[in-house]
Amino acid sequence: MSDKPDSASRDTQTAPAPSGRRATLPYPFVFRLTHWLLTASTIVLILTGISLHAGSRPGWSLLGGKVPSWFWTGRVHYWHAWASLVFAPSILVACWAYLVRRVQVRVTHIVLLAGGVLTLVSGFFLANPPGSAWLYWASLWVHAVVGLVVIPVWFLWHVATGFTRYLGALVPAFHPWADARVLPVYAWAALALVTSCVLLSGWPLTLPWRNLTAARIEQGEVSDLTALPWDRARPLKIQLANGNAMDSGRTRVELRALHDGSELFVKARWADDDADYDYWPWKKTDDGWEYMQTSAKDECLCYEDKFSMVFPIQQDGDFERFGCAASCHLHEDFGWGYKGTSRWLDVWHWKAARTGSVGQVDDKYWSRVDFDNKDVGRHGDPKQGGGYEKNRSEDTDHPLYLPESPDAVVKGSIPKDKAVEYTPERAAAIEPGTIIPGVVAEAFQGDRGDVPSVSKHEDGHWVLYLRRKLRTDSAYDVQFDPGGQYAFGCAAFDHAGKRHAYALPTFHLVLEE
Repeated sequence: MSDKPDSASRDTQTAPAPSGRRATLPYPFVFRLTHWLLTASTIVLILTGISLHAGSRPGWSLLGGKVPSWFWTGRVHYWHAWASLVFAPSILVACWAYLVRRVQVRVTHIVLLAGGVLTLVSGFFLANPPGSAWLYWASLWVHAVVGLVVIPVWFLWHVATGFTRYLGALVPAFHPWADARVLPVYAWAALALVTSCVLLSGWPLTLPWRNLTAARIEQGEVSDLTALPWDRARPLKIQLANGNAMDSGRTRVELRALHDGSELFVKARWADDDADYDYWPWKKTDDGWEYMQTSAKDECLCYEDKFSMVFPIQQDGDFERFGCAASCHLHEDFGWGYKGTSRWLDVWHWKAARTGSVGQVDDKYWSRVDFDNKDVGRHGDPKQGGGYEKNRSEDTDHPLYLPESPDAVVKGSIPKDKAVEYTPERAAAIEPGTIIPGVVAEAFQGDRGDVPSVSKHEDGHWVLYLRRKLRTDSAYDVQFDPGGQYAFGCAAFDHAGKRHAYALPTFHLVLEE
């Protein structure tokens, strides 16, 4: 889609036209090649970018965080990432070819090329959040304004003029294979490898500063996770971004890991001003009960804090390249951020009220998504008993259970053995304004309870300790071995059901021999 070529330029080339005659080709082959690659990748980036913005945090999204049904849905993050890998080398080659061998400087070309470079640079900082908050926010604004406003407007104008005013010159000017040359294709492929490595945080290399090394310690009975020699473990610090309710959507998690040849121990510490244990609680009012839920599918207010770590159970090339984004889905009916993957992922999901209150992490796994059958790909490992349940029934307007005494509530939940059935007489004794937990919990038994934990909130931070056997022999768990290396991702939630802060790069857990 080009403006009218200048046939008098010194850069004019000749090559066989489709009809066998000689045609005037004002642009070199490498520019024509990248022109078509840029056209395809730009269209995908615009369409997926619109969906990603629509589904982002309600405070940032112009559509309140909801994706309309006619937007691109499904693995939007995945396709956006793939398109960026084609776009990155193409925009750099196009800039070089245009500036070095240009026919004529045109405003449309300059805006599209400069805008492409700006979206590329800002996208890198969004995928790899910097420590500086102002740089992250500047990148976010640049990426949104240029990628969703400037480039689409000028791109549409470019297409419109190409198919109207300059239609006669379109094919001879940008014939895709006329005067084809092998060397530019090789050069583009080589540059694509370099830019992909940069955008994918070093992939296929394993960068040492993205490794969480589990130092080996002497084997022995461990009764107090907080007393382990954590100073011997080198910390891995990860910037998380785009989370609900956090400071500018950001927090930083510090991970440390140890193992004794039999068990793995992990310590996570991240900034969160307040400890939130509310999981859709009930509030006693003068007239009855108020169920404190603002959204059944996308709660961002009355919810507990959470933290998760995700490991591919088997080798997963998509996860190695794109991390958790390879499994993330957008869907108009199921809220934001549902997960699903063709290769199962082991998920350790700590929940302040539902599992933190009983000293566990919810051991789960992700599998395929089947939206037609309302299967959103997230499943709990098998259990033999225990677990949590909502303190609510759809056909009642009051909690199902009450704590047997005011001091029976533990970290936003009612322990199963301290829960008594609701009766009007018991409810009458509760003062208006009293908060009753929305969950009744007890420890999981079996596979789903494989990850014990200890958690505490201090000095504006959550500190979470967890442990798991290196080998559980469960098909739903990743199996660890000393000397092994295992890809993982992590996320933190601040009283949000789904809108967590995340990091797109893939990290690796390395167990010392």
